[in-house]
Amino acid sequence: MLRKVWGKSIGIVLLCYMSMTKFALYANEGILHFIKSPELSVASVGYCLLDATTGRMIHSYDEERALLPASVLKVVTTATALDLLGPDYRFATKVGYTGTVDKDGILQGNLIIRGGGDPMLGSEFSRYPQDHFLNKLFVAVQAAGIKGIKGRVVCDDSLFDTEGVSHKWLWEDMGNYFAAGSYGLNYSDNMYRLILRSGTVGTAPQILGTKPEIPDLMFSNYLRAAANAIDSVYIYGAPFSGQRYLYGTLPANRSTFTVKGDIPDPALYLGQVVSGMFVSKGIKVQGKPITVRLLRERGETFSYFGMHQLLSFSSDKLIDIITVTNKRSNNLFAETLLKQIALTRYPIASASRGIEVVSGYWREKGIDVSSLMLADGSGLSPVNRISAGAVARILFSIKNGKNGDSFLRTLPKAGEEGTVRNLLKGSRLNGSLYLKSGSIMGVQCFAGYYIGQKPYIIVLMVNNFTGPRSILRRDIERLFLSELSGR
Repeated sequence: MLRKVWGKSIGIVLLCYMSMTKFALYANEGILHFIKSPELSVASVGYCLLDATTGRMIHSYDEERALLPASVLKVVTTATALDLLGPDYRFATKVGYTGTVDKDGILQGNLIIRGGGDPMLGSEFSRYPQDHFLNKLFVAVQAAGIKGIKGRVVCDDSLFDTEGVSHKWLWEDMGNYFAAGSYGLNYSDNMYRLILRSGTVGTAPQILGTKPEIPDLMFSNYLRAAANAIDSVYIYGAPFSGQRYLYGTLPANRSTFTVKGDIPDPALYLGQVVSGMFVSKGIKVQGKPITVRLLRERGETFSYFGMHQLLSFSSDKLIDIITVTNKRSNNLFAETLLKQIALTRYPIASASRGIEVVSGYWREKGIDVSSLMLADGSGLSPVNRISAGAVARILFSIKNGKNGDSFLRTLPKAGEEGTVRNLLKGSRLNGSLYLKSGSIMGVQCFAGYYIGQKPYIIVLMVNNFTGPRSILRRDIERLFLSELSGR
């Protein structure tokens, strides 16, 4: 009996030793000191530092453990899109009409806007003015001699499925701008700004309006003014629904206070904007705007038969869209890219099809992505998982491919840009680290490249930390400085 117990005890000790040896095989003093930080006492940490030229592991710690990446997942989505579509790829939004234009210039039919999934259409991040598409559309309609529309504006959002938001996102995110849905026809970043005015502590703020004005958008206001300077406003609401609920607090005694929400139905909103523009310019539109989704829900048929094309509007280049995605951590753009990835293999896009293509693409390249478990393309879902090692292998692959230099420039420089503009600011690494950050409750991750005497890939993923995020970021800065200074 004692021999059996003794044998089991030795086995357990050996198993623990082998596990610790595996974690510490490439670990050095820097990472071992980092994981002893008090805020990491119950945390999970994955880390690796690779030679970006050879792929040789320099240092690592538990790098194959699947962890929640938050927005670091965007490097996987954007790297896949760049490889599959190329840096010069452009989305196309097409405009045409069905029916005929009579001798008086009246269109006896519908004006059609066919969405190509362009996330930059009317975007404040585009290289073009926000009204550039509308101006081009109006010029094309004028050139066709159209002076009135007997039908209506039909917005075709059917290139993507109707599930614009992930069912794995949290309810507290739904309705907020960073959880905007991605559809076959997007417009104006699928976002509005809600303007509020607050009074004394404990009172309900006044709703002044939205910019832009969204027809049929209604708010139930449960907000209260508070004696602090923190924005704790939450906008709750479902896709395609005009009802929004406001909860939380905002600073007291503000003449104006702005928060951002998602446009419930971007395609329908675009139809309303276009119809309104026509009317303001003297082109009467008889019918109310509608989307292909709504037509199908009502059981009405829709056909492009005999459609006359008036305009094919091209988006910004894909590399510019990816730059916004990574430097501004834009969730809408990442989700749209995931669906565009799906279109490389399927006729209709969905997030699940995009996830399938992403996973398959890297497996086909011989990269171990067994830890990759995705629910979206942006990292907003709390059920996403990937290991630091898998992220590093993907970064190594794209760095040494045809799009390596282009991809590097889409990442923000630590100490200078985007979500890492304050990280390592003024240090020896200021401007030398190209990093994507990721953070949600209890999660802080970084992944990217160090360009020094030689290029390196560095990935750090921390889950379930406790204590202030500022303290953790300070410790991360110390780790990066100890690991990369002098390299």
